[in-house]
Amino acid sequence: MTDLVPALKELMATYRRARGGRHISDTIEAVTVLSDMFLGRRPTQPGYLSKQHLRRAYVEYYLPLNACKVARILDEMARYAGPFLRGTLRVLDYGCGPGTAALAFRLWGGRASRLVLADVVEEALDEAEALLGPTFERAAEAPPGPFDVIFASNVLVELGDAGRFEPLLERLDPRGYAVVVEPPTAECARRLMEWRDRLVERGWRVAAPCLGIARCPMRAMPDLWCHQDAGWSPPGWVNEIDDRIGRVHETLKYSYLVLTREGATLAEGADWRLVSNLHRSKGRAWAHLCGHEGDLWKAQALTRDREELRDFFRCDRGDLLRVQGPAGGRLGPDHRIRRE
Repeated sequence: MTDLVPALKELMATYRRARGGRHISDTIEAVTVLSDMFLGRRPTQPGYLSKQHLRRAYVEYYLPLNACKVARILDEMARYAGPFLRGTLRVLDYGCGPGTAALAFRLWGGRASRLVLADVVEEALDEAEALLGPTFERAAEAPPGPFDVIFASNVLVELGDAGRFEPLLERLDPRGYAVVVEPPTAECARRLMEWRDRLVERGWRVAAPCLGIARCPMRAMPDLWCHQDAGWSPPGWVNEIDDRIGRVHETLKYSYLVLTREGATLAEGADWRLVSNLHRSKGRAWAHLCGHEGDLWKAQALTRDREELRDFFRCDRGDLLRVQGPAGGRLGPDHRIRRE
């Protein structure tokens, strides 16, 4: 997995020098305001990134978190769209804020022949320029395409209606990808799952996280929602802020969709995807697996079969699996599982 943290440390040091240093007390106070807004504890302030103290706190705290999420998605995309991503691409970061997704793309190693950052808050684009340099086109609204990659990071949650985002998809090259990243909450993830099904009905392909285009089976499971929970090593300053505000970011949690018309998809690379944590209790382990045909399998195994099923016992949420043997019910010694 690509680790952006070393590059982010260097970038943030340069950013702080240009912005007159770091004022931890002010940052913590502003992060608390942002956190309360994002968690619904206080009303969202329209155009909050126009306020300098909130904007700089966002860059200090939320940008590293969200940039690393985008990098994880790009790592996965490289499995099925590697040659495409290694090209020189036309990229749009829509609702970009301080340029989080565009920055992640660049630090990940992506190259752009055209890079457009679109946001209605002019000051957010100024902040993006401080981080990326004058290397992109600025826009209040998305310009005409086509684009090879369109990023939308934490955009739908602010729009409130995914339908408002759909016209933007028509600016995507048929072989290109729209990368939509949202918070991991049940509400946000379920809204994304519903939108996913609507787009599939209209001819879109889900490149990831799904392995197929059947109706999302989790929509029928009220206690399950599709999201990622990936391990990482946070930069020290994020841990410092977490300690002061009483939060923990030991893992990166997010929900996401990668959409395409004609591009390659993750489906060619596996039979099943682990879409829950691996649970262990009283001599057995179990997890939910999602397959090509929209089937959700609660796969169970006895710990006495640990050696034969070693890859199952080592897997984490989001892992891709090849399974030889009948699906449904308990995994046994006759099953063969390989983690991809």
